[in-house]
Amino acid sequence: MEPHGRRSSAEVRKQLSDQLHRCIEHLNAIPNGEGVLVRTTMTVNELGKLDVYEYIFFLAQHARRHVAQMQRNETEFRALLLV
Repeated sequence: MEPHGRRSSAEVRKQLSDQLHRCIEHLNAIPNGEGVLVRTTMTVNELGKLDVYEYIFFLAQHARRHVAQMQRNETEFRALLLV
């Protein structure tokens, strides 16, 4: 999701929320620990090999960071409107 300025903040938040729910659905589909059997390489910050659970956790934390960034941006923007 690269910022292009073509979506409203509500649309972006909805997309992030949908992605989070998809991650939860995937976790629910592998309830017996099967996620540790599959590993993938994560090149971001040289994290190396992650299992499915670690990867989904990374995605959720990444989405959380973006939501927090959007909230800060919104707060700053609203403050500028009041000046």
